[in-house]
Amino acid sequence: MSDRIQPIKEGAESKPVKTSTFRIEKQRYNWIDQARGFVMFMLVVSGLMPELWRKANDFTWFFLEHPNDSTHVTYMNLYDIGVPAFFFIIGLLMAVSFHKRVDKYGPGPAIANAVLRWGLIAAVGILFIIIPGVLNGDSPDVWFGDVKDIISGPGELYAYVVYWDVVISLGVVGLASIPFMFLKRTPRLVVSYAMMVFYQVMLMIPETHWRDYAISSVHGGIIGGFLVLVPIVLIASVVGEFFILDAETSHHEKIKKFLLLGLVNLAIGVVLWLIPGGYPNKRQDTMSWATISLAVCFFVGYLFILIDYKDERYKELNPVNKGRIKLLKAYGMNPFLVYAIAEITAVVIKALLGPDFEIQLATWLILVPAITIVVLLLEWKGKAISTTKVALGVIITVVILAAVLIPFL
Repeated sequence: MSDRIQPIKEGAESKPVKTSTFRIEKQRYNWIDQARGFVMFMLVVSGLMPELWRKANDFTWFFLEHPNDSTHVTYMNLYDIGVPAFFFIIGLLMAVSFHKRVDKYGPGPAIANAVLRWGLIAAVGILFIIIPGVLNGDSPDVWFGDVKDIISGPGELYAYVVYWDVVISLGVVGLASIPFMFLKRTPRLVVSYAMMVFYQVMLMIPETHWRDYAISSVHGGIIGGFLVLVPIVLIASVVGEFFILDAETSHHEKIKKFLLLGLVNLAIGVVLWLIPGGYPNKRQDTMSWATISLAVCFFVGYLFILIDYKDERYKELNPVNKGRIKLLKAYGMNPFLVYAIAEITAVVIKALLGPDFEIQLATWLILVPAITIVVLLLEWKGKAISTTKVALGVIITVVILAAVLIPFL
């Protein structure tokens, strides 16, 4: 029998495979791997695609690019779901992995491992912030941030705005999420939405200037990252823990609650959109942006649940389905590695060769197949590289590349 649990028929009861609170080796749903892989594959294909193609017309712009003037728009494109989707798939197995270590080694070592993992990712994010400043010859006092005029004209207001991006957000969010792993699922879910509600309320109070700060930063800056992206990860961790570790709820009931949570998130997002100041905006990290994005994540996940498969039936599938399963499983096994390869390579190529269309096209045509080959080889060998090792490898690689390339730039 396979080490992976087989999806249970609708209406059947989910029975524990062993008595330990941690059962990931024996119960891991294929749809989770497929959904994670789908998100990473789409992020690679769309993120590396030449800008000219992404902005070719309104249709491609909606699916493949952020809106014009994303700082102030009162709507969101489908492409704006990318960051929440990435954080969602990272969070899916966060609680399961954490409880595995708690069950095996105890709370102390589990916390230490989590701090090391997310701390290294935060260090990678800091490097990504510092290096552009070094390459541009900026003064060290503006490597991490700068004083910006976040309100122009009468009553102008200046504030120190920290440079922010996806990787530093991921590291900080991971570190901030650790204490919440000790909460049971329901309190964790309640706290997650309470944090987003608080942030949205503060955005809508002009005197706080939180919206102005978020506009001057990226992904809401530190404040939005903590109060919106952390909840996205925590909500995902609740979902993963519920599906994998809950032995009391039937598979059918799990699916119903999963879909219901998606509908609730969509309803929250739409209602907020109707309220002045509650519009979805990626740059500002508004709650409607987060909940609508979560809803899409749930609906896409539901589609993968519908087409889920049993391992023993894999050989009976047609070649197209087999290929899809292999590809998405490969991309889902090492999400942070995939992101690191795509991001670092693209940044280096752009720095050395420029942003011309021909360069972007060549990068896309070469890098997407190359990443695909790498992840397929890792999947073939059954090798899932830990996030900690990937982060450490990225730090070493970035430092070496910087030492070699900076003298020539």
